[in-house]
Amino acid sequence: PFFDKINSAYSYCGPQGSLQTVRGLTGVQINYLITVNFRGFRQIVDRLGGAWIDVDRRYFNDKGGPYGYARINLRPGYQKLDGRKALDYVRYRHTDSDLYRVARQQQFVRAFKGQIQESFAPLALPKVVNAITHNVEVAQGGGADVSGDTVLSYALFAYGLPKGRVFQT
Repeated sequence: PFFDKINSAYSYCGPQGSLQTVRGLTGVQINYLITVNFRGFRQIVDRLGGAWIDVDRRYFNDKGGPYGYARINLRPGYQKLDGRKALDYVRYRHTDSDLYRVARQQQFVRAFKGQIQESFAPLALPKVVNAITHNVEVAQGGGADVSGDTVLSYALFAYGLPKGRVFQT
């Protein structure tokens, strides 16, 4: 048994332990857990040309460090964020709650997916694949390894979804 916050399961038990923890607590069958590290997030965003986001307000914190919040200095307005700024934006938690952070993350996912569908350059594919293979981990319910064909089929499926077919609650 593991007793802590549910989001601590990953750091203590890894991807398979996280799947088992969520399944045990909720009864929900989970097929996959996809983990992208921070470096991978930045590289993927940069290699796909950045992300256009309407930043709602100023996000600022100049006191970083190993035990503090990440440094950030984003001004409001519609702007193109590189990988570093996009990561700062979706991780910001200095003055608001997890609910606001999750909303920013969902906003980013919607915007970034739309941009990829509209302006994906096939020449970027090798760089993106390289960033994914070195920075993304996929765990499968039941503990089996996930084949490269499975990952590719889901990526192609997600890329091919028409606009309006991705729903978030």
